[in-house]
Amino acid sequence: MRGLFYFIALIIIILLSTYIYILIGNIRSVKWFKEPSDEGKFADFNDKKIYYRVKGKGNAVVVIINSIGSSQAEWWPVQNEIDLKGRIITMDRIGYGWSTSDNDEISPFNFSDELDTILKFEKVKKPIYIVAHGTGVIYARYYCATHPSKVLGALFINPIPLGYKDWAKAVESIDECPSMLESAKKMQKIASKGIYRILPPFKGYKLDRRYKRHIIEHYSKTENYDTMQTEISQLEKVLDAIDSSDEFPQIPLKILYPAAEPLIRDWVRSGINEYSARQLGRKYQELSRDLLSLSPFSTSMEVEGAGEHIHLGKPDIVIREIKAMISEQKSAKFN
Repeated sequence: MRGLFYFIALIIIILLSTYIYILIGNIRSVKWFKEPSDEGKFADFNDKKIYYRVKGKGNAVVVIINSIGSSQAEWWPVQNEIDLKGRIITMDRIGYGWSTSDNDEISPFNFSDELDTILKFEKVKKPIYIVAHGTGVIYARYYCATHPSKVLGALFINPIPLGYKDWAKAVESIDECPSMLESAKKMQKIASKGIYRILPPFKGYKLDRRYKRHIIEHYSKTENYDTMQTEISQLEKVLDAIDSSDEFPQIPLKILYPAAEPLIRDWVRSGINEYSARQLGRKYQELSRDLLSLSPFSTSMEVEGAGEHIHLGKPDIVIREIKAMISEQKSAKFN
């Protein structure tokens, strides 16, 4: 009887401790987002504020477009180590992080205006280079198609396939494989329970200690998932807009693909059973190669040992390819 009492008391203590932990975490998070980090700064956009970070000095300008729902802080180590005569820019799109949160302003079509606002604040008048990851590639394609004279080159990392609708159907047809919208809702539930403060959002990846808090706070903020779901729900509209706009400019385009086995392991860690993950992997390899048709100057590389988040697992490769993109363009200019 006494043993049962102690067991019940232990369960109560654990539940109470968990509740207090989540409560304290939420209070800390509110305070965190009321005091913007001095790592970045703000640009004004239609009476809204866009939080962005710039590293480096010089004429070459690289803009990093992170995947839907992800944190720009994931890219800060890459920014710090790039070491080139130019500037590297990361940003929180409207609705994320310290940027203004307003669902009325969340639209893929606003991205180009948001980016142009930052470029104006930074007094950038020359064409830029774009680096995009995952679903961020769709924003990159939209900007390149609608601003062809403003882009010198592009680097796409683990890109979502050109045929997004075919990809979405493939995901839907595979057992126990959640859609992006379902994944966003699942992550929101996890964030609401404070789990990302105990277990980091990236299983199998080591986060940079300097920016770990930034990343954890980003993924623990439940409002970010409202923005994420809004963006995902509008992807087909922006893809239709891309199809009706000018073609992708004939610029150098390098595509970094993840290796098959590490990518499958990442999906299994996220909760997909191995059989379904392998089916998904085969479909991704089949469909994602269509991006090479965007430009006659497209090339690709499979990054050995790299999974879904190449920028976290193999940042040295990303840094090397960014530097190569810029140096090759400069060499072509003077030849």
